[in-house]
Amino acid sequence: MEIFMTDSLLLQTRLREITVNLERAHLLCCDASWGCDRFVAPYSSIGLILEGEGTMRADGMEIHPSRGQLYLLPAKTTQSFFTDADHPYRKYYCHFEACCQGSELIDLLRLPLCVDAAAFSTAVSLVQRMISASSEQDPLSCIKSGQSVLDLLVYYMECCPPGSIRLSHSDVDSPLSRAARFAENSLDQSVTVAKMAEIAGYHPAHFTKLFQQRMGISPVQFLIHKKTEAAIEQLTATSLPISSIAESLGFGSQFYFSNFFKKQTGMTPSEYRKAFSRPHA
Repeated sequence: MEIFMTDSLLLQTRLREITVNLERAHLLCCDASWGCDRFVAPYSSIGLILEGEGTMRADGMEIHPSRGQLYLLPAKTTQSFFTDADHPYRKYYCHFEACCQGSELIDLLRLPLCVDAAAFSTAVSLVQRMISASSEQDPLSCIKSGQSVLDLLVYYMECCPPGSIRLSHSDVDSPLSRAARFAENSLDQSVTVAKMAEIAGYHPAHFTKLFQQRMGISPVQFLIHKKTEAAIEQLTATSLPISSIAESLGFGSQFYFSNFFKKQTGMTPSEYRKAFSRPHA
């Protein structure tokens, strides 16, 4: 089955260096209080609905997964989720990270947020194996849990309808991609759309239109997303002072950075670090 629209060779090259990390995996029986109206997670989530009804959103895209369906909520998207009070969810879920050559897998691919499990028993078996691997304490448990995440990701992609998986940007050497890379490498500066257009060799208005069409977001939204993504990584994976993080991302003051971060995530930098800080050297 051909599930990729284009650039399968390019994708294969990137996927050869995929690395994964399982944060947690559990069976969850929700009650009417389960939910959140605005949340930016530092990890991606895959879940399998066993029963119940509800609503989930990621960056404005809404899904209503039900029994026998898998859902995917990408890392660093603005999410909300609720369950039906009369028919609450019972579901398996996992939180994970998956990276390819320094980029998150979810940044490289656009996948459906909800798919039907081709074989419900197979999906249940894959998730149960992942939960079992995550609870083991032997030296090989991290390898087994990582492999279980890969198995589930592959199964999810195999369940996607034909043509529904595509690269986020199909030509990595295009003028638009060069402009995007420039912006990503210059987060400590005040990057403007005009400068990105100059790098790409287009008039700003034409550049903005092309960027929106190709990337699915405007240049301004792209810059905001990348600054937020970089801030989340530094807050959760390092002990750098918040003032240093603000400076590294081109903010004139910690106050301005804190206001920006809270507007994007709903939490202050300190609150986010306290909630999601990961062990680091």
